[in-house]
Amino acid sequence: MELIQLNQYEERSYRETANKMGFVNYGDDNLFPQYLVDLFHSSATHNALSTTIAMMIFGEGFDATTLDGRLAFDQWNLNDELRKACLDFKIQGGFALEVNWSIDRTTIANVSHLPFENIRSGFVNEDEKVEYYYYSKDWNDKREEPSEICTFNPERNIEHPTQILYVKPFSPGSFYYPKPDYVGSINYIELDKEIGVYHINNMKNGMSPSFSIHFKNGIPPQEERNRIRMDIERQLSGASNAGKFIVTYSDDPDRKPDFEPFQLSDAHNQYQFLSEEVTSKIMVGHRVTSPQMFGVAVPGKLGGGGELETSAELFEENVISGYREVVIESVYTLMTAAGIDAKIEPLGGAVEEANVEQSYTGVQISSAVDVISKVGTGELTRDQAIQILVSMLGFGLEQAENMFQTDLQLSKEEPQEVNLDGCVDYLTDKGEEMSDEWELIDESPVDYDLEKARDAMWAFARVPSSNPNGKSEQDTEIIKVRYTYAPKSTQESSRSFCKQMVNAGKVYRKEDIEAASLRAVNPGLGANGANTYDLFLFKGGARCHHFWSRQTYLRKNNKKISVNQAKKLIREAGVDAKRLPENDKRVAQRPIDMPNEGFINPR
Repeated sequence: MELIQLNQYEERSYRETANKMGFVNYGDDNLFPQYLVDLFHSSATHNALSTTIAMMIFGEGFDATTLDGRLAFDQWNLNDELRKACLDFKIQGGFALEVNWSIDRTTIANVSHLPFENIRSGFVNEDEKVEYYYYSKDWNDKREEPSEICTFNPERNIEHPTQILYVKPFSPGSFYYPKPDYVGSINYIELDKEIGVYHINNMKNGMSPSFSIHFKNGIPPQEERNRIRMDIERQLSGASNAGKFIVTYSDDPDRKPDFEPFQLSDAHNQYQFLSEEVTSKIMVGHRVTSPQMFGVAVPGKLGGGGELETSAELFEENVISGYREVVIESVYTLMTAAGIDAKIEPLGGAVEEANVEQSYTGVQISSAVDVISKVGTGELTRDQAIQILVSMLGFGLEQAENMFQTDLQLSKEEPQEVNLDGCVDYLTDKGEEMSDEWELIDESPVDYDLEKARDAMWAFARVPSSNPNGKSEQDTEIIKVRYTYAPKSTQESSRSFCKQMVNAGKVYRKEDIEAASLRAVNPGLGANGANTYDLFLFKGGARCHHFWSRQTYLRKNNKKISVNQAKKLIREAGVDAKRLPENDKRVAQRPIDMPNEGFINPR
């Protein structure tokens, strides 16, 4: 008896090897990126996951906080190009953008997506930097000579007006090329592909079973056995040959070979197990926290809304946000090179709806704060600022006008208290409970005379952040700045807003408080009977006994600064802050301590 092994799986190589033409091969055949594209097209599960995750990374697109930045987005058609880049990022583990400088080389004229599979890396120079990349539309065509394109470098834009921004996050075991996060499950993606091919060919050939072959004409010589083995391997190996059979001819019925099928009584169970196992492993490779997020039912699980929401939040935090930060950092690199100072944020992801009728993004809110501050410094007039808020940032006229009514203090009337737009719910939902990873090193009532000085202290540790649901623009890798509603006590006569804020016992980002100010908490309490007012200034409203307290947290066991050193910096900032221009004193006041107890007119 002889066992013939019809086929054997060999894992595709992604080795990086030298090419005599000056670039680095990606895989032994230099076609590993094309192989990843083939996998994307051939596995339904892998295709669906990659496409959906790429859509989640892109979301509603990206935008800049400044007018120049937003104009650049439009001029470069950047969101359309980033949408393509996000899919490449998921499939390949990296992406590439072609950057074309203006004729005078003073700025970037346009940016376009380049298919990642068409690019190969050149070798590093003595500074360990890749100077050139190589582009070819078809790396299978040996007759086509790849084009050499300079890596993105603003200092070389005179001699190289066309450049490639090649984005490749760190990948263990690789130097020149990234690997996708699902690389550990590639064999299961291959299996998913082969299962489909096997079953469709089985169906086309009448569901023919596997079988053994018995020859009755004695044992042939070794040379003949080798020939028979090679013929069978060639004719029957692989999923594409599923259901094929052999035809034999013999003039002696007693010497013809017998074909005995293997009876697989539980074949359907084997298929079901294999199919579920493949789907499960592919999802693990993509770091999916819950299959139900992608519409895949899990036996024995009902999948309640709370569980799905938690899974979605974990997936956003652990997977999507990481991808998105890389994309944002890449755009920031382009903006900086073009001489544009702008914070980049994802559209539609910073805040939820601001009121019942109008929705505002984090970009709009942060831009509005910037515009309002320019009125305070005299850079813009009130009318100019309102025009910008309405025409460029999309705020309603009444809303924009109300943003400049804080000098009128609060309404003279005591309104009926209503949580009209879910202001309290919004804040308490955004609030945090600090983990044991962080140590509170300072707490004091908010005083904008000190805010800038205290923020500036941590510049040495600042890192770019783009996660509106986590870090604040005031945060660094070792410092978190949060605000808490103080004091932690209320009276029977305290407003419901104050009672709920105290009972929540949470801390908040500055951005969350600013966003909540666009929501009505006490209708009619704002200036001229407006439903909204500045929560930083007026807290719970006229006669309120509460104030915002700034808390500074230091990451424990960090290697940059000790607790004592950090506290010393805070003390020194308090001295330096005396030289700063004064800001609105009401931020540091309880409304009860304001003139007229926070009302417009004396009571």
